[in-house]
Amino acid sequence: MNKKHIPISIISFSVLFIVQYLLIYNTFVLRNNQYQVQERKSLDSAYRNLMLNDKLFLGGQKIIDSIIKPRYAGFREAYGDGSPKFDKLTQSFCDTLFTALRDKSNMDSIFRELVISRTLDTTMNFALIITDLQITFDGRHYIPVLNGKWKVDEQIPHILIDGSLDVIDKQNQITGLTVSSPQGNSYKIAFELHADDLDSRFYKILKQMMPTLLLSFLAIAMVIGIYFLTYRNWLRQKKMTEMTSDFLNSITHEFHTPITTIIVANRSIENLDQALWKEKIPELTAIIARQSSRLQKLIKQALNITELNEYNLEQESLPLLPLLAESVSDYRLSLEQHIDLELINDLPDADIEIKVNKFLFTTAIYNIFDNAIKYNKSIRKSIRVQLIRQADRTGIQIGDNGIGLDEKQLKSIFQKFYRGEESSNRPGLGLGLFYVKKVAEAHGWQLDVDSAKDSGTLFTIWID
Repeated sequence: MNKKHIPISIISFSVLFIVQYLLIYNTFVLRNNQYQVQERKSLDSAYRNLMLNDKLFLGGQKIIDSIIKPRYAGFREAYGDGSPKFDKLTQSFCDTLFTALRDKSNMDSIFRELVISRTLDTTMNFALIITDLQITFDGRHYIPVLNGKWKVDEQIPHILIDGSLDVIDKQNQITGLTVSSPQGNSYKIAFELHADDLDSRFYKILKQMMPTLLLSFLAIAMVIGIYFLTYRNWLRQKKMTEMTSDFLNSITHEFHTPITTIIVANRSIENLDQALWKEKIPELTAIIARQSSRLQKLIKQALNITELNEYNLEQESLPLLPLLAESVSDYRLSLEQHIDLELINDLPDADIEIKVNKFLFTTAIYNIFDNAIKYNKSIRKSIRVQLIRQADRTGIQIGDNGIGLDEKQLKSIFQKFYRGEESSNRPGLGLGLFYVKKVAEAHGWQLDVDSAKDSGTLFTIWID
C-alpha cells in the first residue's frame, strides 16, 4: 500500500456508501409504495361501492347538481361572449360550489365508519380532494371551469373538500374517480380519496427494513474494520521497513566513535617514539580495550533494538569527575581539529561518587556529543561540558553552538526514532536522545533541555 491507495480507498468507500444508500433508498420507496396495500384496497373497495350513485360523499352529487344546473344557460352565454366574462362567472361558481361542499360534507363520519367496518387503524387521517371539474354543452367537448384561485396546476394539484391529511401523494391515494355524462349540459368531475397514518408510517417502514439496515451497516462496518486493520498493519510494516532501512543505512554512524577511537589509538601506537613507548602504551591500549568493549555492546544493543525500553542495570560506584573526564578524553580523540570539546569544573567538591552503569552513561554522553556536532553549522563547532550544583543536586551541563531546537521539536526529540526536518540529509536512527532519556530514567535522574532556534542547545542531567 502506498499514498496512491488512499484516494483509491476513499473513492471505493464513497462508491460503496452510494450503492448502499441507493439500495436502502429504493427499498424504502418500494416498501412505501406497497405500504398497507391490502388495507388501501379494502378501503378503496368500500368507498367505491358507497359512491356508485354519488360523488365525493353521500349527498355530494345532489349538492353539485343543485348549484351547477341552474347556471348552464349563463355559462353558455358567457362562453360565447369571451374568456374574461366566462372566467369571472366560473370563479364565482367555484366559490359557491366548494364552500357548499365543505360546509355540508359528511365524509369524516363516513370515513370513520369505513375504517371501523374494515378493522383498520383508527388513527388514519384522510383527505377528500377534487382534481378536475369541467362542463360540456354538447356532451363531447369539455370546458375547464377551474381558474383563478381555483386553478389546478403543479403547485396546487388539488382542491381540498374535507379531511386533515397534511401530505397528499400517490403513495397514500386510496381511490381516484372521474365521473362524466355523455349528454349536453353536463359536467365531468375528478376526485380522489387519500388516507394514511403518516405520523408513524416512516418509523413502521424503517422497522420493517431493520434486517436490511442492520445487514448494510454490518457490511459497511466490516469493510471499514478490514480496511482499518489493513491500514494499521501497513503502517506498522512501513514503520518497520523504514526503521530497518534507516538502521542499515546509518549503522556506521552509531559505530563511528569507538571505531575511530580504536583506529586513532592504534596509529598512535604505530607512530610512537621509542622514548614514549612505555609511558603511552598502557594509556592507548586501555583506550582500545574500552572502545572495543563499547563496540561489542553497541552491536548487542543494535541487534536487540526492540528491547530498548527495559534496562537491567548493573550499577557500580564510580567517581563522577574522572568518569566524565574519561568520556570527554576518549571522544576528543575522534574529533576533527575545528571542533572544540571542553570540560569545565568549578565545583570545589566535585569528587563525588555516583551509582551508575558505566556503559550506559558513556553512551548517553556520546549521543549528546554526536548531536551537538551533527546539528551544527558553525565554522568552529564548540561543546562545553560543565559540572554544576543546585541545592543538593549535581548536574552535568552539555551545551553547544549548534542550530538549536524550536518549541515543536523540544516536545518530540526524546521520542523513539524521531528525526526532525534537519535530519533528512544527516545519518542517524533517531535513537540518540531516546537513549539519553532512557538512561536518565533508568538511573532515576532528571533530564532537562533548553534551546531556541539558531541559539544552540543546553542539556542538563541532574544526578540526585
